[in-house]
Amino acid sequence: MLTLIAILLLSQSPAKPADFSALARDAAVARDAGRLDDAFALYTKALKIRPDWDEGLWNAGSIAYDKDRYSDCAPLFRRLAAIKSDLAPAWTMLGLCEYGLHDYDLARKSLLQTEQLHFDGPAELSRAARLHLAIVLTKAGGFEKALILLTELTRMDHKTQDIAIAAGIAGLRKPWVPSEVPEPEREKVALLGDAMSTGMELDAKGAIPKFEAALEKYPDIADIHFRFGAFLMEQLPDRGIAEIKRAIELDPKHIPALVGLASIYLKNGDLKAAGEYGLQAISAGPDDFATHVVYGRVLLESDDLARATSELETAVRLVPDSADAHYSLATAYSRLGRREDAQREQEEFKRLRKVMDAGHP
Repeated sequence: MLTLIAILLLSQSPAKPADFSALARDAAVARDAGRLDDAFALYTKALKIRPDWDEGLWNAGSIAYDKDRYSDCAPLFRRLAAIKSDLAPAWTMLGLCEYGLHDYDLARKSLLQTEQLHFDGPAELSRAARLHLAIVLTKAGGFEKALILLTELTRMDHKTQDIAIAAGIAGLRKPWVPSEVPEPEREKVALLGDAMSTGMELDAKGAIPKFEAALEKYPDIADIHFRFGAFLMEQLPDRGIAEIKRAIELDPKHIPALVGLASIYLKNGDLKAAGEYGLQAISAGPDDFATHVVYGRVLLESDDLARATSELETAVRLVPDSADAHYSLATAYSRLGRREDAQREQEEFKRLRKVMDAGHP
């Protein structure tokens, strides 16, 4: 007869490999038969035996995600991402589960990992990663980067309603996810988003009347004037400048409009106007990276090297992963004769540019 100690030892002995194999086989059969609850339970049992089973983590997590059980799928994909840190789909699915839990900060961090891995993976998953990263960046106030992602997504595939709504929210610079748009703001978001996403498709003929319709309905919204003006700069630059100036009339501290005009006048060689708008931009947004970049470049072109360097150093400190800011700072250092500093910034520019080029669709 077994003693009590022997019984306890047997009950604590590791499961045999055959136990795991049988559970894994039965889980796959249940999944293929559409018995997803049974499959999830079997995968869960198998993962208790082999916690680092990547296929089981993926399949169990996917089942939970498909059934909107986000509190179940998030820890599974978190484990998978820890095991396979270079697997972009694992980070994407983790971000989507966290988004489903309304933990937008964690979702942003996970989806930024997907971006670091160049959105690698199946096309459908890559599109979902870009869309949701744009949405959570908007939630965190990263409106301009969100719009860059949405533009890339539109040109990779085509305009969708989800893209249009996300673009409208980011275009209005509101820290909302789509489900948070207040009822009184929905028409405004829809009109601007439709115009902007049509523009993202490079359809100027279709976009211009849509912007005009949005302004007819909402003539006193600075963001709509700014987005229309920015769009017009390629086709009708004089009208574009007028729209951007109208945005500043409506909102004198409209940072994107101030930065936009400073950049436009800098490109046109009007350093006086560029400097005026650059100073206004810094006054409106002293902690905004873009204001220091544009004013630093104006000062650089004006040969005010000491002040240009100070502004560009601030920009790099605020956003260390901006390749263009490092390039401008390298130029300033070079012109000051600071060769080692210039070389360091040039190398950082090359590194960041290589990362950006590798991730560009």
